[in-house]
Amino acid sequence: MAWIVKNKLNIFWGAARLIYADDWTAIPTKFSDVFNTDWSLTTWWHDVGATDGGLTITRGYDKESWEVDQVLWPIDEWITQWKMSLKTALAENDLDNLNLAWVLWNQSVDTTTNPDEVTVKIEAPDTVPERMIAFQVDKRKSGGYQYKRLYIFYRAKYDGSDVEHSYKKGEKTLIPISFTLLVDTAQWWFGKIIDQVYGTYTTGG
Repeated sequence: MAWIVKNKLNIFWGAARLIYADDWTAIPTKFSDVFNTDWSLTTWWHDVGATDGGLTITRGYDKESWEVDQVLWPIDEWITQWKMSLKTALAENDLDNLNLAWVLWNQSVDTTTNPDEVTVKIEAPDTVPERMIAFQVDKRKSGGYQYKRLYIFYRAKYDGSDVEHSYKKGEKTLIPISFTLLVDTAQWWFGKIIDQVYGTYTTGG
């Protein structure tokens, strides 16, 4: 059997850069809506920084099947619900990341102390804020240019999973976090992928 690689430049590897924005942020239509020319973030977007153990996107659906007495297999099936989620572990244990994972509020800064002291109240809110969440991955470099791909999800909510936040000898303290990704009912999409392509793009068969 002959093995064929269509384009080795489209084989990915390496870590993702996870970023988020508040839900009122305008939905990006191109890379420059999110990144400046030096790859710093534009206004309203925030980095989570280093992660550990990678980033995983899960997509699937629930279905119902029709059966009849005369045969031993379903005769038809249909989709009842699409589901998507994102999970990772945050390695940078700053207050912004704790705010993201623990749904914290009411941050205040006391500048009369030396050094400054930041206080965040650990509350029990009855609602979970929505955010736009995205991650960027590097593609293969070609012609001296680092091509990239950007995944954007319009509505992300912390999914309520228990977060184990452990301090152990000789181990990094991580903040595991999972998001449920929801469809934007104004557009009926979960989100979009913006891909920097090599040369002139043509659709595949």
